[in-house]
Amino acid sequence: MTEMIEEDFYDIELMNLVVDKADNLRVIDSDSHFSDFTGVHPSKIKQGKLFLLDIIKPVYREDIMKVVCKKNSPYVYFDAEFIDKNGKEILIHCTGQNFENSTHCRLTLVDISKSKMKQEALRKKAKEMNYLIDLVTGGVCLFKVTDDMHIVVQYLNEGGCRLFGTSKSRYQKQDYRLDELIHPEDRSLVFQAIGKAMATDEPIDIEFRTIVHKDEFKWCKVNAAIESYEDDNPVFHAMLTDITKVKAAEERADKMYDNLARVFKNLPNAVFSTDTENPLTLQIVSEDFIKFLGHSRKTLFDEHGGRLSDFMQEREVKYVTANIKKQLDEGRPEILIRYSIRSGRGKFFVVEDRRKVVAQDDGNFNMLCSLRNVTKKYQTASPNGID
Repeated sequence: MTEMIEEDFYDIELMNLVVDKADNLRVIDSDSHFSDFTGVHPSKIKQGKLFLLDIIKPVYREDIMKVVCKKNSPYVYFDAEFIDKNGKEILIHCTGQNFENSTHCRLTLVDISKSKMKQEALRKKAKEMNYLIDLVTGGVCLFKVTDDMHIVVQYLNEGGCRLFGTSKSRYQKQDYRLDELIHPEDRSLVFQAIGKAMATDEPIDIEFRTIVHKDEFKWCKVNAAIESYEDDNPVFHAMLTDITKVKAAEERADKMYDNLARVFKNLPNAVFSTDTENPLTLQIVSEDFIKFLGHSRKTLFDEHGGRLSDFMQEREVKYVTANIKKQLDEGRPEILIRYSIRSGRGKFFVVEDRRKVVAQDDGNFNMLCSLRNVTKKYQTASPNGID
């Protein structure tokens, strides 16, 4: 059915037949298309073995008899569901003409089920799209860039109206300009992106602030592309996403990270942090940790992505990770593990890794960790860690 609906064109076969109104619409002649549709051989049809009402869904029969047999009516029109040779109900449109001074009526049938299905599918799709466009949390916008570089709204859904602090009745006024609603500090960025898109035909992907009310703005992420041109002016189709909360969360995270980094910088001893999902991936490290390990920050983070495991013996990595997670699952207040690690000079030494789990404001957990050199106590690195 889906394939049928998605076809842009399909063949239409007309079926012609003649019925006798005086004999309960007995079919007395037909073409091969009608014969194929009914599965009745042409010779049987000419012998009068088929009645039209026999292949019409019962609910339509009475009305069709009235339409076809109506007095002083030279033409016949009706739609009804016919039953084909496979027992399938097919919607048929019928036009007909009555013979003068005769009880015979010539009918032409055409299968309109595909057309009806397609129309209904398109209407349903359009209705769903309009509904979804208005309910989508983000915005949908069509805007035109004029010769004097004004951004004029042509269409804005409910989500877009919320982002720009407007309403459909307001933006539908002539020359409603979005450029006046963009934060002054971000307008240059927006016009640069528009100019680049016009020059290269590449899509726009930017973030800027919109002025909702005085001293109130929202962060908006825009993905847009040129859809068409009107009088040589580009018309952009844009998807708008409210990222105000995301930006606020990023700002809080940045401040938290900066504060944490300052604290870590001044902490004594070899201190670092990881999350609970990746216990051997460094997040922040103290200056003493850098000195303790003998590797620079560039080496640790730029070249190795903060992977502490890159400096451990390969046979220990899997065990250490499993042991840390085992102690986490057991809910131990302090996690203790031992492993060997390679210093900046290329030599391995044994460290004792002590960790405490700290809950964050966002509900996630981090581990604050400290390393201590215990090589003298354990002359060789043990692959089994601390029991």
